[in-house]
This record gives sequence, C-alpha cells and structure tokens, in this order.
Amino acid sequence: MTEPPPPRVSVVVPVRNRRDLLARLLDALDDQTFRDFEVVVVDDGSTDGADELAAGRAVAGRPVRLLRSSGGAVRARQVGLAGSEAAVVAFTDSDCVPDGKWLEAGMRRIDEGADLVNGLTLPARPPNPLERTMASGVEGLYATANMFFRRSALDAAGGFDGSAAGRLGFRHDDLARGTGFGEDAILAWRMIRMGYRAVHEPEAFVAHHVFPADLEESLRRAWQTAAFPALIAEVPELRPTMLRHRVLFGRRSRVAAYVTLTAALTGRSRVAGWALLWWAGTRVADMRPMPDPWPRKLPFLPAEMLVDTVSAVALTVGSLRARTVAL
Repeated sequence: MTEPPPPRVSVVVPVRNRRDLLARLLDALDDQTFRDFEVVVVDDGSTDGADELAAGRAVAGRPVRLLRSSGGAVRARQVGLAGSEAAVVAFTDSDCVPDGKWLEAGMRRIDEGADLVNGLTLPARPPNPLERTMASGVEGLYATANMFFRRSALDAAGGFDGSAAGRLGFRHDDLARGTGFGEDAILAWRMIRMGYRAVHEPEAFVAHHVFPADLEESLRRAWQTAAFPALIAEVPELRPTMLRHRVLFGRRSRVAAYVTLTAALTGRSRVAGWALLWWAGTRVADMRPMPDPWPRKLPFLPAEMLVDTVSAVALTVGSLRARTVAL
C-alpha cells in the first residue's frame, strides 16, 4: 500500500496546562482555508488534560499528532520540529487564535520565495493594567507565536538555540529557563545573515490571548527584561526597531522612573518629588485607552509603577553586564 504524501505544512504547537485555550486554537486551525497541513502538539507535562484533548482531535482531516517533551517551550519546539514531516514548518502557541486565512497567507509568501515569514500578532482585545498579552510584527523579534519557516533553511541555520536563555542570563528559575528568551530572534537573524529571505505578512494574523492581571507574574517578567541588553548585543539589528532613540526599550517610557530613582538615591528630594508626579502622570496617560473605567484602573497605578521600578533596575543591571545600553 502506497504511503500518502506528507502534508505541505506542519503546524507545531507547544502546550502545558492550557486545555481550554488549546481547544480554541485547534478549532481555529480546523477552520483554515488552506487544508494541506498537519498539527503537531508537543505536550510539556500537562496535568489538566490538554494532552488527552490533543490526542483525541482531528484537524483538516488528519489526526492531531501528540508528542511529549519536558523542559519548557523551547525544547518542545525542538521536539516538534524533529517529529514533524512537512517541508514548511509553522509555529504558533496554545494561547493564540489564528485567522482563518493564516496558513493561506503565510504559504503564499513561502511560495513566492520567502524562507521565513512572520505574521502579525495582536492582543485579542485591548488589555487593562497588568494584564499580560503580546504583539509582534515588524519589530524584528520573529516571535514563534506566528512564524513560518522553510525547513531546509531552518535546518541549515542550526535550528533553535536551546542555550540562548542561559547565555543571555537572568533566567534563574526553571520556569523562566523553560520559556526561553530570544532564541527565535537569534535564529531568524542568523538565517537573514546567511542570505535567506525574510518577509512580514500582516494577513497571516494571529490573536493572542489576554491573561488576567497578576502582579507576581508581572514582576517576574519585569525582572527578566534584564536579559534584553544581552540580546541587543547579540542581535544589534534590533536596536533601531526595539529601542527608541536607540537607547530606550519598548514603547512604554521609563525616563521619569529613572529620573525619580536617581534623584532619590542622590538625595535630591525636591527633584524626586516632581519627577514622581511626572512618572505617575505618564502611567495615567498610558491607562487612558484601556477599556476598564477609571475607578477600576486607577488602583493599579502603584503596581504599574512598581513594575516600572523592577524593569528599570533590571535593564540597568543587564546593560552593565552586557556592556551595552538598553534602558
């Protein structure tokens, strides 16, 4: 009996304890206009039945392939890549919902000659204070929540660097190391430097889940930004896209926080007081477009400023360690 040909695309999805979100993702994949693909779910020790859900599903007429891994999302993507079949590998995450034309749009650019395609990722809804989500597009991070790779090019570039998180530093706990840091950007820019063609396709759209406010999680992730200066040092192509004025990290300005903290540490209490008001004002301005009413938003102001403080300290320490400035 002749074996059926492999699918054109393998969609690799790492998951750990997100059964309900994974169900939404699989439903969205089953609604894709492009149909010649397989889904490879790599379970990283789920205890909520996410693995059982994946094992019992079929998407686009093919059973979902369930692989098992341990050690976090980076290792899961490596396992999924090794265990998949197609000449094109698409990556998304269990907390994402791809648009119905996601695969069609990404594959169109691959067929036009691209070797790696990053789509547009936006929050599923506007986030409120301390809520966690992500956005990615033309900033150059090539986040694996929404990426397509020609397998031959990806393999030639050596795949995902599982040591990146440790090399860049400040991933002290097992959870932080498992989530990885920068290995997707490092891989993509390695491929670009090797001459492979990268394109951005906004029609390959993915909506990213918005997680509830969690101060502890926000502070943990704020401290992890200490690794970002080392990533900039390793991938200097990110400096003009990720740093305003080539120095300030992200769209959220922490200049007022730096002035306040510096003035307080040097005993300039009057300057510190005015800077504190300036800092609070910038955060209130940031809250203005958030959908919750002001009585629900304003109590988060001290927590938002605490997250700023941790981020400012982390980026300062990270800049000193990496010997490059990213504040």
